[in-house]
Amino acid sequence: MSKKRRIEITIEAERSVILRKKRNNAQAWCAHCDAQVRMLTPEEATLVAGVSLRTINRWVEAGKLHFTETPERLLLICFNSLVSDRRS
Repeated sequence: MSKKRRIEITIEAERSVILRKKRNNAQAWCAHCDAQVRMLTPEEATLVAGVSLRTINRWVEAGKLHFTETPERLLLICFNSLVSDRRS
């Protein structure tokens, strides 16, 4: 009688995200932080947080992230609120 062998393969992956500063790096006043902070587009926020754009929008709607809208109606997200532990 032959024995069946089980082979288990474990794959580890590491992900690094590098955000390069642009010349027009958005800085704005965050009333919640009471400070001048770096503001991110929703797309940049997805890279920093490692979540989907839909999740970022849910966090904004739930008040878990500080944000502002530009006169052109573009959404900007407070970097400090994005990296804090308060989203849990």
